[in-house]
Amino acid sequence: MIANNDDCYAEIVTQIGEAKSLAAMQKIAGEICTVYNLANIAYHALYIPGAKVFNPILLLTYDPGWIARYKDNDYFKIDPVVVSGTKSFLPLDWANLDRESAIARSFFAEADRYHVGRQGITLPVRGGGGERALFTITSNMSMREWDKRRIGYMKEFQMIAHYMHDRIVELSGYRDTKPKPLLSAREMTCLEFAAQGAAVKQIAGKLKITDRAVRLFLSSACAKLDCANIHQAVAKTVSLEMLRP
Repeated sequence: MIANNDDCYAEIVTQIGEAKSLAAMQKIAGEICTVYNLANIAYHALYIPGAKVFNPILLLTYDPGWIARYKDNDYFKIDPVVVSGTKSFLPLDWANLDRESAIARSFFAEADRYHVGRQGITLPVRGGGGERALFTITSNMSMREWDKRRIGYMKEFQMIAHYMHDRIVELSGYRDTKPKPLLSAREMTCLEFAAQGAAVKQIAGKLKITDRAVRLFLSSACAKLDCANIHQAVAKTVSLEMLRP
C-alpha cells in the first residue's frame, strides 16, 4: 500500500518499476487514486507499433459497468477526451473540452452517472518506441479544491504517466528486448537530477558546469535512449533499471 506522505511520489515510482503484471499495475493505479484524492485513473494506449488491434491496452479504475458500456457503444469515436487528446501534444484540461454539443452533453451526463469524475486532466504520452497513449486523472472534488491542486497534479503526473506507460507496454509484451544503452556517467547523473525534478540551471549548479553542458548531456542521453524528450528518457532508464529516482 502506498503511504500517504511526502515520500509517496518516490514510492509510486518504485512500485511501478517493480510491478510484475498488469493486475499489479491496476492495483497501484487504485492506490494512487486514494493517495491523491482522485476519482479515477485511465491509461489508454492508442497506438503501439506491432499491435494488430485498435486501442491495444486499457488500464482503468472506472466502474466495470461504465467500461462495458463504453466498449459496447464504441465511445472511443465520440469521447471528447479521446477525440481531443489524439490531436494534442499538451496536457488537456477537461474544462476546455466541448460540452455544448448534444453528443457531448449526453456522453458526460452518462459518464457522471457512473462517477467517472467531473474534473479531469488528460496527458498525451509519446513513448520511446513510437507508441501513443493517453493518461487521465479525474476528480469529484469541489472546483475550488481542484483549482488549487490542478497545476501540481499536472506537473507530478506528467512523470508518473511516462513511468506507467513504459512499464505497462513492457508488461504487455510490446517491448523489444534490446541491450541497455550505454550512457556516460555525466549523462546518467543529469538524468538522475532531472528525475528528481531539477531544472537545467539547478543541475548545472549541482555539477558546477554550464547550462549548455547540461543540455548537451541530456540531449545525448535522449539520442542514445531513442527518446524524444527528458520525460521519456527518465521513464525508460527507470523501466530498464538503469536509474532509481
